[in-house]
Parts: sequence; C-alpha cells; structure tokens
Amino acid sequence: MKLFFKGILLGLVVSLLFIENSTAQLSLAVGAGGTGYSGDVSGLKIQNTEPAVNVELWYQYTRNLYLKSGASYYKIGAPDVHPSRNRAFKASNIELYTSLMYGGNPGAKLMPFAYAGLGFTTNNPQYLLSSDGGAGEIKASDLQTESEPIPNISMIFPLGVGFRYDLSKKVAFVVDAGMRVVNSDLLDGVSARTINVANLSPEEVNYFETIRPNGINGATSFGNGNPNKADVYGMLTLKLLFKLGDQKKYGKRGGSMPCPTFYNSSLYY
Repeated sequence: MKLFFKGILLGLVVSLLFIENSTAQLSLAVGAGGTGYSGDVSGLKIQNTEPAVNVELWYQYTRNLYLKSGASYYKIGAPDVHPSRNRAFKASNIELYTSLMYGGNPGAKLMPFAYAGLGFTTNNPQYLLSSDGGAGEIKASDLQTESEPIPNISMIFPLGVGFRYDLSKKVAFVVDAGMRVVNSDLLDGVSARTINVANLSPEEVNYFETIRPNGINGATSFGNGNPNKADVYGMLTLKLLFKLGDQKKYGKRGGSMPCPTFYNSSLYY
C-alpha cells in the first residue's frame, strides 16, 4: 500500500511540473463506464462487464501533446471458463496512472486522440464459493493457493484511443476506450500451473473441496493456471470534460494569431 501512495505522490508531482504557473490549458474530465477482464479464469475473451468511474486531468503541453493523468474505481470478475476448475472471482480496485496523449487539431469540434502510459492498481481478488456468487466469497490473500503471494499493488501500462467532441467553448464530451496491461498474472488470484495437494493448508483443501464439482477426490495434484500469461483489463468510459481557465493559446479555432494594433504615426511627428 505504501508503494501505491508513493505512486499517487509521483503522479501529482509530475502533473504540477507540467502545469508550471498557468492553468490556461488544464481540463478536468469526469465520467463512468464499464470494465472487462481477460486472464486465467475468463480465457482470452474479455467478458463480464462491471462498472467503473473515472476522473482525469488533461494538461495541453504543446499543440498536439497532452499529459493525461487520472484515477479510477473499477470492478472486475468472471465465472471460470473451465467448469471443472470453477475458480470464479470478483474484485474491486482503484487505479492511478499518467500517460502521454497525442491529439488531433485542438481547435476542431471533433478531436481524436491516442495515449500510452504507466500506473498502479490495487489488487484485491476474492474467490467465489459458487459460480453464481450466491454462496459467499473469500479473500484470495487469505489463502496461499498459488506459487507466490498475491500482491496488493500491481503496475499497469494503459493504452487507448478516443475522441473529444466540443459541446461549447468550455465543455466537451469524451469517449475513451483503453486497455490496461498488468505486470502480474494474479489480478484474478489464479496463476500457478499445478496445485500440489500436499502443500495446501486445511483451509485451502476445504476451499478446493467446496468449489470443484467432484472435490479433490484423492488427487495429489491438479491443473490450475498459466503463469506465463499476464492479466489485462479494458475500460470504456463516457466523460464530460470541463476546460479550466483561458483556452486561447492552443484552443482557438483556425490556430491563427491576432494581428497587433498598429501605432498611430502622428504621435512621432
């Protein structure tokens, strides 16, 4: 958790360095949307859309380059693609990130953009004790079923595209479709290739006896996950963007500079 708060502090410091002494090109975006996940439990297919809320600060550093930093509260989860394994899960997490964004003509009514960056997410998977979630859940960190401890914080690499549509001089509508590549295979709490029954605690044995349709059934080991495949999650958000301060520097349509006022030559004669 200390690493997460250090990441928050770093993001704020970087944002303040870019903002310098003016808020002329600073904007605030607020919105909501949905999140989908892909990993060991779901397979390759991103499924089970869950809610997400997002807040961002955009700072226009040059005509086309922006610093795009934000935070999201999001949920993920999925039933197991392999019913015989039945390791369904759910999670509620918070992410913090900063990214470099390239935008189109800032003076146009419709501006497309693309971005890439880095950040952190909390990691709090909970194993469901039935595929429909009706029989309760247990925190994955309370069990040690995998070959390594489940981290509380994981690094993410956000990538995405979208567009900004101006509703007025001060307000715009934003559609943002992004993917987060996670530097971990434990976002769903499933990773180890094989579970060795002899290494399980009584609580962990009881967990597997509960979730597996046929229990452990005398097995000494059984298949589990793929530690070589990192988890990912995608997020689609719809936001309102509020342009703060004076937008003259880069936001004026057409991009031309106003002509200076000519001096009255009679003042010199």
